[in-house]
Amino acid sequence: MTMMKKSFAVSALLLCLSFLSVGASSPFRGGSVTKKVNPPQLQKKQAQQQSSLQPSNVPATDTLEHFASDVTKVLTELRSDHFDPTVNSMFHSQLRPTFAITWNHKLWERHTSRWRFVTQFLFWPQSALLRRVLPQLSVLMVWTAFCLYYLNHNEEWALSRINFPMTSLSLISGFVASLLALRTNQGMSRLLEARQAFGKVVLYTRDMASMVSNFIYDKDPQLALKLARHLATFAWLLKNFLRGKKRSGGNEEDLIRTMLPTMADADYILKQRKMPVGVLMRMRQALAYCTHKHLLSTAEEIAIDHAISAMDLAIMTTERIVASPIPPLFTSHAGRLMCFYLFFLPVALHGSGSMNKSGVFLTVLAVGYAMLGLDELSHLMEQPFKVSPLYHLCRNSMTDVADAFCVRPPSLDGKAAGQPYQPDLVPSYHVPGEGFE
Repeated sequence: MTMMKKSFAVSALLLCLSFLSVGASSPFRGGSVTKKVNPPQLQKKQAQQQSSLQPSNVPATDTLEHFASDVTKVLTELRSDHFDPTVNSMFHSQLRPTFAITWNHKLWERHTSRWRFVTQFLFWPQSALLRRVLPQLSVLMVWTAFCLYYLNHNEEWALSRINFPMTSLSLISGFVASLLALRTNQGMSRLLEARQAFGKVVLYTRDMASMVSNFIYDKDPQLALKLARHLATFAWLLKNFLRGKKRSGGNEEDLIRTMLPTMADADYILKQRKMPVGVLMRMRQALAYCTHKHLLSTAEEIAIDHAISAMDLAIMTTERIVASPIPPLFTSHAGRLMCFYLFFLPVALHGSGSMNKSGVFLTVLAVGYAMLGLDELSHLMEQPFKVSPLYHLCRNSMTDVADAFCVRPPSLDGKAAGQPYQPDLVPSYHVPGEGFE
C-alpha cells in the first residue's frame, strides 16, 4: 500500500511538471500572445522576394556611371536611328514635315513658312498619301479611260443606254462627303487621344523617376537604381506591346538585357504576357519593400502609389485604343457609297455634255484623289500608334529618367549657395537645351 502511494505521488508530480512546461510554451501564457513563426518554406520564399530587390549581377553594386553608360549604349547604339525603323519608310523625310517624329523649332518654322505652298506642290509626287492611294486611283483612271472609249465607239454597250444625269449622282455625293468627313474626324480624335496618352507616359515616367531619386536614392541607392532601370525601359516595352512583335521586329530583348543586367530581372520581364505591366508589378513590389523597411513617409508612399496607378491607367488607355476600332459597319457603308459614286462618275460627266474627254478625265482624277485620300487618311489615323512618334517619345522618356538620377539638383543645405553648380555626372547622352515632351 505504501509503495502504491509513493508511485501515485511520483506520477502526480510528473504530471504537474508536464503541465507547467506546456504552460510555459503556450501562446496564451500570462494572458499575452506570442508571435507566430512562419513555416520554413514561407520564410525562404519571403527571403527570396526581398533578396531579389538587391542586385546580384557582376559587379555586385550598381553605380550611376554604370547606369549612364547603359543608357548611352541604348541611345547611341541600339536605338540610334533618326527615324523610327518600325514605321513605313514613306513617312521618313528630311524635307517634308511628318507626324512620325517629334517636332522642334526648326520644323515649325519650315511648316509655317510662306513658301510652304511651293514645297507642297514640288514634293507632291513624293507624297506619302499619293503613294498610298496610287493603286486605287490607277484602277479608277483605267476605268474612266475604258468608259470614255466605249461610250463613244460602242453604242450597244450597256452603260451607253443608261441615262445617268449628274444631278442624280449629286444626291449621293452629299452622303459620301458627310460619311467621309465624319470618319476622318473620328480618326483624328483617335490620333490625338493616342498621342496624348503616350505623351503622358513620358510625364509619368519622368515624375516617377524624380520621386525615386529624391525619396529613395539617398536611403537605398541600389534599390533606386534598380527602379530607374525598370522605368527607363517602360516606354519602350509599351511601344512594343502596342505595335506588336511582328511590326516591331522583336520583343526588345537586347534593350532589356542591357538595362536590366540582373538575369532574374530581365527574365521576369521577358516572360510576362504584358511586359509594361510586369514593370509596374516590380514597382509595387519595391514600394511594399520600402514600406516594410520604413524607408518612406506616408505622404511619399501615397505619391509613388499614385504615380504607379497613373502609369497603369496609361497602359489601359492605349490598349483600349488598339482594341476598339471605328465600327467596321460604318466604314463599310462609307466605302460602298464612295465606290458606287466613283464608278458612275465618268458616265455621268460624259452624259452631261458640259466637258470633253480631257475635262472628264481630269475631273475624275481630282475627285477620286480627294475622296480616296480622305478615306486613306481616316484609315491611317484609325491606327494611331503605327504613325505616332513613339520611337522619339521613348528616347525622350529614357533620357528624362536618366537625367533625374545623373543630373541631380544642388543641395539645399546652404553650403553650396555661393558656389557654381557642378552636376555629379554629365553623361555622354546628355545634350542640354534639346528634346521636347
